Amino acid sequence: MTDPTVSEFERLFPDGDLRASQCADNLVATSELLLNNIASLLRPLDLTPASGLVLSILADSEDPLPPHEIAERLIVSRATVTGLVDSLESRGLAQRGPHPTDRRMLLVEITEKGRKAADEFRPIVHRHHRAWFEVLDDGEKAQLTRLLERVRDRLRSAGS
Repeated sequence: MTDPTVSEFERLFPDGDLRASQCADNLVATSELLLNNIASLLRPLDLTPASGLVLSILADSEDPLPPHEIAERLIVSRATVTGLVDSLESRGLAQRGPHPTDRRMLLVEITEKGRKAADEFRPIVHRHHRAWFEVLDDGEKAQLTRLLERVRDRLRSAGS
């Protein structure tokens, strides 16, 4: 199917905006490509992009973290974090422990094996980020970041 003209689009979708729809379509396609490329980099370490992000969060934290804080940083549900931590824990990359003052809460921390994995994959991923985005100059990267943050803020406030 060819792209409709603005007038055709407006006739078919009077409450829509062709350029906004093109932005959304391109953002989704780019996100999928980015995640697929990151997944291929992490596959040899038996990690997914999501589990790699959890390891990165834990590696950057000086202290163990409660699962809800990991969920907030990843913008996912606690149930999703529980599954990711279960997977990391079963492979010895992270461990749960009791909270020192709240018996109802557990804390998650990276293990030495997990730290080694993070130290191995993070430079590789960041090197690829650099290569993938070198088509943009620094100003364009900053602008893209600001624009995406604005869209993300709107999506959060919209709720759907």
